[in-house]
Amino acid sequence: MSSSSQIRRMWAVAISMSLVLGIIVLRLFVFQIVHGEEWKEVVIEDVPVTDRPERGVIYDRNGAVLAVDEWDYRVAVSPSILTDPEELANDLAPILQIPRGQLLYDMESPKMYVVLAARVPSDAAEAIRKLELGDEVQLDPLPRRFYPQGSLMCHVLGFVDFEGNGGAGVEGYYQTELAGEAASATVPISPLREQKMVIAREGSDLVLTIDRSVQYTVERHLKEALVEHGAVSGSIIVMDPRTGAILAMAAEPCFSANEFYDTEKKMFYNPLVSSVYEPGSVMKLVTMAAALDSGTVTPGTTYNDTGAIEVGGHVSYNWDRGAHGTVDMTTLLARSLNVGAATIATWMGPTTFYDYFQRFGFGRPTGIDIFGEEAGLMPLPGSGEWQESFIATNAYGQALAVTPLQMISSISALANNGYLMQPYVVQEIHDENGVHRHEPTVLSQAVSPETAAIMTTMAITAVQQEVQEALVEGYTVAGKTGTAQIAEAFGYNQTDIIGSFIGWMPADDPEIVVFVKLDRPQSAPWGSMTAAPTFSKLAKDLVTILGIPPDEVRLNAAASTSNGGG
Repeated sequence: MSSSSQIRRMWAVAISMSLVLGIIVLRLFVFQIVHGEEWKEVVIEDVPVTDRPERGVIYDRNGAVLAVDEWDYRVAVSPSILTDPEELANDLAPILQIPRGQLLYDMESPKMYVVLAARVPSDAAEAIRKLELGDEVQLDPLPRRFYPQGSLMCHVLGFVDFEGNGGAGVEGYYQTELAGEAASATVPISPLREQKMVIAREGSDLVLTIDRSVQYTVERHLKEALVEHGAVSGSIIVMDPRTGAILAMAAEPCFSANEFYDTEKKMFYNPLVSSVYEPGSVMKLVTMAAALDSGTVTPGTTYNDTGAIEVGGHVSYNWDRGAHGTVDMTTLLARSLNVGAATIATWMGPTTFYDYFQRFGFGRPTGIDIFGEEAGLMPLPGSGEWQESFIATNAYGQALAVTPLQMISSISALANNGYLMQPYVVQEIHDENGVHRHEPTVLSQAVSPETAAIMTTMAITAVQQEVQEALVEGYTVAGKTGTAQIAEAFGYNQTDIIGSFIGWMPADDPEIVVFVKLDRPQSAPWGSMTAAPTFSKLAKDLVTILGIPPDEVRLNAAASTSNGGG
């Protein structure tokens, strides 16, 4: 190549570079000087960043997972980049369970972004990944709550909606702790500026007082009882009277929190803490305890049972319509005499009577850590709702309303030396600051330890003499039945009843209190024939699962220890 040719080529390159440089300079001039003020308004120097936390895990007392976050996926496409919509629709239709025609219609949309399925499970997302479609299908992760145990413990756990809000149970009560707290900040793009850390507060984990094996056993017995006795619904609660810890809590019918979106809203209503009923004769335990503790009666006090008593214009009768003559307090309780309960209530008078009922927790929430607890209904003297006749009817559990939880909590005081404990279902909260353990809380001293001991003795007699269906071989049971009329809009139902039984055992050193309630049983009209045998069957399983030895083994071991035996 000649030198002149080289020179011409160099000039050509130089001129071209000069032109390009000139264009760049001109564009920079226009960008910075001519339109500089306009671009200042649209230049992005910072971007918003949000770190979202995972919801805390819920465990049973032994570490079994009861509730945990999993992922669903949103399936979307950008129609403009699809290479073969018809083939893609053929591939996705069986996975998404959406008609091919509908998918093809969406894929041919003029929109930039189209959602084909708002939420699909992870297995469907995995099937789509295996198609190896590249960037044509977008899978956006969406958190959802998953309950590995299915419907087990449904009313205790509650549910979480797709927005991450707890709607019932502990999921609702501990929403703030479980959900954690998202962190948001505006972060600079430029690496030359200080970068901010955006870290969410993760959701706390919960450890319940409930063992899933105990819960499963309780739910199985409840379902069997509903079938056996033709009841429409029912509840069972098992509590440790010494601490207030709930060991099991079940109600039927139940629901699956995994399908909350397909569940009628009324199913989320928790009958254990939110539904009230008139408890009937089981309330005589409280009436008798109040009369004994106030010094109104002793176990040997007698009254003349004429079969009826009028108080405030209302006549109360015994359940058998019989007159029992001279009756002492133990017989009153064993035979469950309405007239006797009303009589000793009038002897106490309204001030003393209702003071004790409030000590036992009636008319106010227990404070349990479950969403939606109701306070019950107990009109007090001086209020517009109270009538003079209520002191008689309240004494045997009518004309006032309680929740199942209130009922078992109150009777637990008799099994715990007179101390009323606050019930609870969360044993531990695990968060970034460590482990926070629940400390048992005394709500009140309902009666003295001496009165509680006398009541236990009387309740043992009541079971042995009148409710042998509740006996558990090898164990001493203290307890009381309840057969209550059902209050409806125009008075009491004339045919249906609520049958219940509350028992604590071993009676001399109680480890469990068990409450059984069957609604509208058809097999028999008495709690002694429906709820009591259900209690007995369940208790036989509970003592095995919980490792509660029979009286003979336990008392012999205690005697051996006290005598210095090995």
